[in-house]
Amino acid sequence: RRERLVAVIRYLETRLLNIRYGALRRRDLEIGSGAVEGAVKHVIGRRCDQGGMRWIKERAEAVLALRCIEVNGHWDLFEAFVHDRMRTQGLRERASPRLQNNIAAPLPTAA
Repeated sequence: RRERLVAVIRYLETRLLNIRYGALRRRDLEIGSGAVEGAVKHVIGRRCDQGGMRWIKERAEAVLALRCIEVNGHWDLFEAFVHDRMRTQGLRERASPRLQNNIAAPLPTAA
């Protein structure tokens, strides 16, 4: 018992700078992982975890990025960013930007 207690004390002593619960509570910040787990369930689960769905990593990451943009209310900013980027690319290449393409993009490979 004593050895186990000493090991726990040593473990905590080496991590004192990371254990600032009082300061975090005074700033009204979350200490537990419940809020993060709830956000993951809300953002990912509702979109990517439906019956029969199968995702490759790259496609799931792309959908997750779009879902985060939507959930955070930044869709208009994202749309403006994409529009400006496509316009700049079109000006540089002296071609009208197109969202459609006659050639399908290759599927990303799973790692």
